[in-house]
Amino acid sequence: MHITNLYGQSARSIAMIAQNMTARIAADLDFNEIGIYFYDVNTDSENELNRRMDGILSGISNGDIVFFQSPTWNGMMYDEMFINKLKAYRNVRVALFVNDVPPLMFESNRYLLPRVIDMYNRSDLIIVPSHKMADFLKEEGLTVDKIIVQHIWDYPTEAYLEEPTFKKCINFIGSPQKFNFVKNWKYNTALRLFAEETDELSGNIIFEGWQHTTNLISKLSQEGFGLIWSEESYTKTYMEMCASYKLSTYLAAGIPVIAATSISNEKLIKDNNLGLIVDSLDEAIEKVEKMSAEDYHRMVENVRCFSFLLKNGYFTKKVLLDSVHTLLRDDVEF
Repeated sequence: MHITNLYGQSARSIAMIAQNMTARIAADLDFNEIGIYFYDVNTDSENELNRRMDGILSGISNGDIVFFQSPTWNGMMYDEMFINKLKAYRNVRVALFVNDVPPLMFESNRYLLPRVIDMYNRSDLIIVPSHKMADFLKEEGLTVDKIIVQHIWDYPTEAYLEEPTFKKCINFIGSPQKFNFVKNWKYNTALRLFAEETDELSGNIIFEGWQHTTNLISKLSQEGFGLIWSEESYTKTYMEMCASYKLSTYLAAGIPVIAATSISNEKLIKDNNLGLIVDSLDEAIEKVEKMSAEDYHRMVENVRCFSFLLKNGYFTKKVLLDSVHTLLRDDVEF
């Protein structure tokens, strides 16, 4: 069995971090890695690109199972050619692992959606972030019968974390340039912002700077809540279908979360009492300010139990193993 893995992007790239994490967990299940480098594909002629892909796929044999983490971020032509080359092998089964859907992330790319779904339809099985994403893709023309739902990203770590302190503050990972609500933070409740400091912001904002992996969850674990939020309509719609890596980061850090109603993980958060589901930031602030230490620590304990799964890669292992079973068996319900 094989799985693709992205290289060559910035160390801050969540897309690359997520793919690298998935491939490391897959390696524990004896998957072989197919490394894909991020580069300007336009520098290759068609013949050069063909030769490059032949080299990348040189370890594939007839009858293999290949998990393709999509997208590669090398463009539609690259991804389409990659899938077509895989399908040229006899009896190769392709499981397409949807990490992100660029036409749903960026409104300017919406026109590419039919082409993306056509590529998805070349696979034998597709892994999607949520049931809502599966339903949406089916409405838009997805015909793949075998569908596995991911639900949530893992966040493997062995970092030792203290139990969070009950403090009425909110943590947020994200750039003010992308999330406008940060620029308009009007609340007395402090916002701990994990992004580069800028003079453009005012209000009760504590800059924590950009942090990487272990440092990030160590700082997050100190206190408060983790916020998953956007007020841009196109992004909000996407958040209803995608799996937020931010959510997994907060939970791995051991802090309860605050998320908008209709986020794809709404039921998971509610059923496991992992935080607050709200309709507005005003409602979130009101609930934080009224919360007792007992209620906060009850949620922290729930997060601690749940995060064991994330920190040990169990969701990814389950998705990969369920996919292999579903590819090879006809008696699996999915």
